[in-house]
Amino acid sequence: MSRRIVITGLGAVTPAGVGAAALAAAVREGRSAVGPITRFDASRHPSRVAGQAPDFDPSEGVRKEQGRYIKKNIKVMALDIQLAVAAVNLAVLDSGLPPGDPKAGQAVLPTIDHARLGMVFGTSFIPTELDDLAAPIQAAQGADGQFTLKGWGERGIAQMFPLWLLKYLPNMHACHAGILWDAQGPSNSLTTSDAGGLLAVDEAARIIRRGHADWMLAGGAESRVHPVLVLRYCLANRLATANSIPAAACRPFDLDRTGAVAAEGAAAVMLEAADVAEKRGARIYGEVLGTGAGTTTAGINACDADGRAVATAVRRALAAAAVQPADLGAIVAHGTAFAPQDSSEAAGLRAALGPAAETVPVTAIKGVTGNMGAAGGAAELVVALLLLGGGRVPPILNCSRPDPAAGLNLVVGRAAPLRSDLVLVTSNAVGGQAAAAVVRIKK
Repeated sequence: MSRRIVITGLGAVTPAGVGAAALAAAVREGRSAVGPITRFDASRHPSRVAGQAPDFDPSEGVRKEQGRYIKKNIKVMALDIQLAVAAVNLAVLDSGLPPGDPKAGQAVLPTIDHARLGMVFGTSFIPTELDDLAAPIQAAQGADGQFTLKGWGERGIAQMFPLWLLKYLPNMHACHAGILWDAQGPSNSLTTSDAGGLLAVDEAARIIRRGHADWMLAGGAESRVHPVLVLRYCLANRLATANSIPAAACRPFDLDRTGAVAAEGAAAVMLEAADVAEKRGARIYGEVLGTGAGTTTAGINACDADGRAVATAVRRALAAAAVQPADLGAIVAHGTAFAPQDSSEAAGLRAALGPAAETVPVTAIKGVTGNMGAAGGAAELVVALLLLGGGRVPPILNCSRPDPAAGLNLVVGRAAPLRSDLVLVTSNAVGGQAAAAVVRIKK
């Protein structure tokens, strides 16, 4: 069975603000949301800038009993999970599906078959908040101040929050969001770092295309604004060290880039079988024509120099969509500003697109947000659907000296015309995973 798939709902919480429109506005205006790290003392870190999400309420806009569920369980939701729940809620509410009136005794989303509503979410490693471990580790120390396993067993572990593990499991994004919206259909969590959000869209689209669901929520969420993660990426020489002007720190595909910028956020989309969406008169943002995935064995902290994972994902997406490279109107690339990752992505695009790589406009949004990890690909899809429908491709913020080695038609300085309504979105993770999607945007 093969079905057309459309996108009917968008949700996002990013450094640019709450809501998909806030993200699109920041990209359109070329307004960076990167600033000094304020969540913890980063004064001794080489990288001291980040894209931090603003304060948000994951229970805003939902039904009263859903809000009670969120407030009751917030203690077992790390920030990554809270971001995911908020983005999914926004996407569902944006889809136009009636949420149901509890006063009339209606269940949540009363007009759908919940066995045909599923969810796939891209996630990553969630590090423990240091405050959660401070007291137990201190209790485990002996008279000499040294930590011992004996002390941990006798005194330390008793200080641990009993439900501690539930706060950091990377499948809890889909768990909580699925409970809130009674998603009884196929469910999965993909711990594939930067590629997670777009790989979730890939898998969710395939589930609908096979006829196993009519609605699928897909997206990604991650917070990298954490002292352990920032230190880890600093030690791996992956983060920008241009701290003096935070707004200019993230420079995708720029010759003078110094690294990626740690960021946090979540983005989600409601995918829907086209016949179902059209029957209910849903607003349609665009159609998913084809998706693809690829991976390599470059190494856990490496990118393949020839971009083979990206090339594989792009070729598969184009083939599934029955689209030629020259037909594309634009490309929204991952573009993290970490040089090996940028170079790998560019090489993959050149390999998959051939001569069209020199002519199709290429943009990227991380100069605005920083690298939100697993949320990135889904956020870039949201931007493609909201912005490119206006017929213009926004420039890459902070790319003032495009790296000639990229060999791509990078959009810099000012917006470029959109060549057609077909847009390619790509994601690639350090370590080898890659994803791509071809969408037809509604102008």
